[in-house]
Amino acid sequence: MAKPPPELLEFIYPYDAAIQSLALGVRKLVLEELAPCHEYVFAMRSKLVLLYGPTERVIKDNICAINLFPKHVNLGFHYGADLKDPRGILEGSGKSWRHIKLRGLAALDQPEIRACLRDARKRAGLKRPRQPTADNVVTRVKVPSRKKRLSSWPDLW
Repeated sequence: MAKPPPELLEFIYPYDAAIQSLALGVRKLVLEELAPCHEYVFAMRSKLVLLYGPTERVIKDNICAINLFPKHVNLGFHYGADLKDPRGILEGSGKSWRHIKLRGLAALDQPEIRACLRDARKRAGLKRPRQPTADNVVTRVKVPSRKKRLSSWPDLW
């Protein structure tokens, strides 16, 4: 499994240790289900966003996203309204976007999360390799300037 890049670790450093662990746990789960894939990491206002998709055009072709907030982590699905959700774990009322709000590591044991990831992968047409590769994720990190980073995250820095 791909190790988190140092830039990602720097981005999540301001968050509480529990949120850091949860975010890395969710990332591991996403990569287990979606890899090979592309990952794009960037700061957006008061949250950190990790997007995942089948191509390098991750913003346009994204399958899911991990959003870090000070008290929880969301696993969102671009076409979440179309996913199978018999247990009703997906939240949101938008036209297409749905998310799962995660508050602790124990939440990652829910089989419905993997089911949603598999359904999203299948709907996106992302194929799984027959044999896993050592380097199965392409990560890009958008590092903002220090001035912009400090002004956009005053409560975390």
